[in-house]
Amino acid sequence: MTYQNFKELIQNMVQDALGSAYQVRVQSITKNNNTRLDGLTILTDELNISPTIYLNHYYRQYEHGKTAEQICEEILAIYRDNCPASNIDISFFTDYDKLKDHIIFKLVHYERNKNLLECVPYIRFLDLALVFCCLVDASPSGTATILIYHQHLQLWHLDRDTLYQLATKNTPVLLPYEIRDMSDVISDLFSNTESFSAAESFSDIVPMYVLSNRTKLNGSACMLYHSLLHDFANTIDSDLYLLPSSVHEILILPTYIENTPQELSNIVKEVNDTQLTKEEILSDHVYLYSRKTGQITIPAD
Repeated sequence: MTYQNFKELIQNMVQDALGSAYQVRVQSITKNNNTRLDGLTILTDELNISPTIYLNHYYRQYEHGKTAEQICEEILAIYRDNCPASNIDISFFTDYDKLKDHIIFKLVHYERNKNLLECVPYIRFLDLALVFCCLVDASPSGTATILIYHQHLQLWHLDRDTLYQLATKNTPVLLPYEIRDMSDVISDLFSNTESFSAAESFSDIVPMYVLSNRTKLNGSACMLYHSLLHDFANTIDSDLYLLPSSVHEILILPTYIENTPQELSNIVKEVNDTQLTKEEILSDHVYLYSRKTGQITIPAD
């Protein structure tokens, strides 16, 4: 079965399962790093928002033996678990006074998102760019955001610098950071004592920490929170290597480890090439935070 036929089949199966009170749509959506995905949404007259369920990876599962019926049931379960209980009022998006406390920023790769950056306000940062969103909702199951385009600034009579000031104030409040020891992260993945001991040994060999926000979505932006790296570097008494493991998190290592910046960058690139989807990649570079300068740079080897 071709992918196009698969999309149509799943759309029709979900529609038949839900009935005529629902509208099931599939549309192409451009995501991070110019990645195009096919998102299925389920709409009703009562609700103005729906979770978007992407079909691309389901087709790969179908090719490996998962049945269309199983995929349909999984999509329906995801919808039922994540469907909002009531409408979300997005009328505030036209009212600057109501939305100004909801403006946040996230990080994307500059070169890989050049087409997008022609349409949105952004601030260049090394090989990255800060782009701005309005945070509509945040919960343990995910976040709902609206990307801010140039025309929005015209509507609000707002300039980019004011937008940046609002985002730097709001983002740490709305999306607080978390720094976890890597051994804690690993031990959460394993329940047996042997695996936990291995995690503790790993942490003893390579001190490593995971930085993200509490939603664990687009948490790489946390490395730009005011004084966060300054305070953490002083806590562990070291300058910091920052490894962009994905758009969602940053790995932090003290600079007294034996690895060179080039070796660390090679590790990042290998993970990007083998473990992440295209839309999850932030950068192939490792970054350096210096306590002396208070700056983040791309280090020379």
